[in-house]
Amino acid sequence: MMGPACAGARRTGARRRAGALLAAVVWLAAAGSAGATEKEILGGHEGWLDRMGAGIRELGMGNTGSASEEAMPSAYWNPAVLPFNRETVAGVGADMRSLSRNGGYAGLQGRLAANLGVGVALLNRGDFHVQAYDRDETDIGVARPQFLGSYLGLGVRTSRNNSFGTAVQWYSSNLDLGGSIGDVNVIGIFNLAWYRRWTPDHKSAVVARNLVLNSRLSADFDQTTLSGEDALGFDRTAGDFMPKTLVAAVFYTTRLRGKPVDLALEVLDYQLKDELYVADANFHAQGVRAGVDYRPLEQIAIRAGFDQGNYSAGFGYTLPWGKRKLIFDYALLAEGNLLTFNFMAVGLRFTL
Repeated sequence: MMGPACAGARRTGARRRAGALLAAVVWLAAAGSAGATEKEILGGHEGWLDRMGAGIRELGMGNTGSASEEAMPSAYWNPAVLPFNRETVAGVGADMRSLSRNGGYAGLQGRLAANLGVGVALLNRGDFHVQAYDRDETDIGVARPQFLGSYLGLGVRTSRNNSFGTAVQWYSSNLDLGGSIGDVNVIGIFNLAWYRRWTPDHKSAVVARNLVLNSRLSADFDQTTLSGEDALGFDRTAGDFMPKTLVAAVFYTTRLRGKPVDLALEVLDYQLKDELYVADANFHAQGVRAGVDYRPLEQIAIRAGFDQGNYSAGFGYTLPWGKRKLIFDYALLAEGNLLTFNFMAVGLRFTL
């Protein structure tokens, strides 16, 4: 016969499990209702990297990696978490999306000292089949535009639970249209980041993205729009910029049936005017990202997420490899409020 203490403990455990499950559901539902009303925020050059994110685990969790110590690559998401990496980790991933889009990443990160971490990352986004036309609408063949972002991140731990970091970015694009039309090369963009462990289960972060050392701190660039005969022998260029982006993130770990559940939430603000700071709300747009990672078994993780109108799901499997680990990640992405489905996103992470 079960005593009152045991019955009370079971009721408490049941309430905690129900609370964890409810929190996960509300977490995603709230993010979905908030993000569904947002207008399209980013496009073109400024949108490829920030909109699509990096990492297959993170994609399965709604592109939430800014406050996660497991984020790969951290040089992209938040370099301030690098000194919290206890192992050297390498990762690669690739995804194929509808409308002939492709992407991928490679990263390496670890600690150089007890309070110092470093990471490098390479991101690729592009299209592998775009029908191209000239100004007379004559078919000139297939273009394969590609966009690359390279990151070098450094994080410094200032206390047991607090750290700061920065990452330098090189960005380049090749629209594959000939004559350097649409090509962009930007060197010296940097991100600033802060990370804090409040408790073992509660972490938060702030990341300021797309800054450059000039009077406006703006990541602006010139893009060739006409060249050759169309421009009377002189290249014509137009200016553009990558909008400053402020990310505030929280990461919370709870329990469901005694197993860990990670909840991630990120709120983003994009400044859409090329100035140091604009107070006018008409020149700002906001976005919300949310994700859940549930580990019913030590080797298995089940994920779901929401990112500004896109829904995702995924899983991870950890394979012991001697004293090391090999982690396989998979993600499924439904974009445009379920208008298109993308089934091919896979990645590998492994400790060295």
